[in-house]
Amino acid sequence: MPKLLTVTRKDLRVLLRDAAALGVLLGMPMVLIFILGSALGGLGGEGGDIGAPVAIVNLDTGARDSSVTDVGAEITSGLIDNETVAGIFDIQERDDATEVRGEVERGELLAAVVIPAGFSQSIADGDAVTLEVLKDPGSELSANIWESIVRGIAADISRVSIIAQTAGESAAGAGLPPELVGATVGMAVERATAQDAVSPITVEQRNQTAEATVDIEGMDFYALSMTSMFLVFGAMFGAFGFITERRDRTLSRLLTTPTSRAAVIGGKMLAIWILGMLQFTILYVFTRFSFGVEWGGDPLATFTVAGAQLIAVTGLAVLIAALAKTERGAGGYGSLIVQLMALIGGVFFPITILPEWLQPIRYASIMGWGLEGMSDIQIHGAGLAEVISPILALTVMGVVFFAFGIWRLRTE
Repeated sequence: MPKLLTVTRKDLRVLLRDAAALGVLLGMPMVLIFILGSALGGLGGEGGDIGAPVAIVNLDTGARDSSVTDVGAEITSGLIDNETVAGIFDIQERDDATEVRGEVERGELLAAVVIPAGFSQSIADGDAVTLEVLKDPGSELSANIWESIVRGIAADISRVSIIAQTAGESAAGAGLPPELVGATVGMAVERATAQDAVSPITVEQRNQTAEATVDIEGMDFYALSMTSMFLVFGAMFGAFGFITERRDRTLSRLLTTPTSRAAVIGGKMLAIWILGMLQFTILYVFTRFSFGVEWGGDPLATFTVAGAQLIAVTGLAVLIAALAKTERGAGGYGSLIVQLMALIGGVFFPITILPEWLQPIRYASIMGWGLEGMSDIQIHGAGLAEVISPILALTVMGVVFFAFGIWRLRTE
């Protein structure tokens, strides 16, 4: 163990003296997080509201029977008056559906919902009803949140519609006159909607809590994704260290000493891991206190996921060193691997924009697993127990990369 730590200290001194490498590992992600987060929304030191512009077009004028709830008005007021929803979106009441559709197409609105004419009467009559949701495909995250909220409302409206239809059929089957059938349906709808059936608060029951939707449009998303990507970049610099020492034969001379191969390789991997954790800590503190990034409520879980990702990174460093013969080769292999993993891991865009059948491709990426764990903590409030799968997957990837890299080095 003392020899392993000696190798670790030596490698850390070498890595920390490389100002250019530190500039890439620390400066570049800070700049990219700032630029991308500012350009795509969510930059605000308080880390609070998104203020994403959306619209409600309520064309419903209520049912013919004034005793029946005006469901369109209930939906509109429920969305606008709800603090959780209003804290996320800048909701506009509009009356021209055509105009709103055009604004969504042009990206001037992120999303909208259109409540059609005759909506309340259709529910009272037990007929099928449809809410039209419009989304700007260029604002996937906020638009999907809005759609989820509306889908939650639609589920409750469907329940009300079924209640109304059942009440009407039962009253008619009992031989009641038409006017009493209508009154019975109205009372059933009134009781159903009086139970907050169309209140957006029910969104919380569908895991759309305030914590799940705080400022994830821009700054929070890119803080996680850029940090995750640049942690993997550390593997390239770790590989450079292996290759340089192998080229200068300092590695072979070190292995001729009474220091075991395990202590030498382990010490070098531990140096890469420690440097990565230092990098993550600096970026975590910087983004949290400078940009108000919300990393989630469980720092222990966040740092554990980061530590597991860095285990995979250290294994990848050994693999790159085994595949490449020169620093230029390591740069080529490393850049290709990092960019490919970033592309399929959801670093540059939310993985949900891919077809559902293609989304599991992220599990082939270190960044895909790392972002899954950190996003669960950030968006869903997950704790350490809920992110065990990404932690185990990243650890296994590190072991596999390390084993293959060592095998390749021994066969040379």
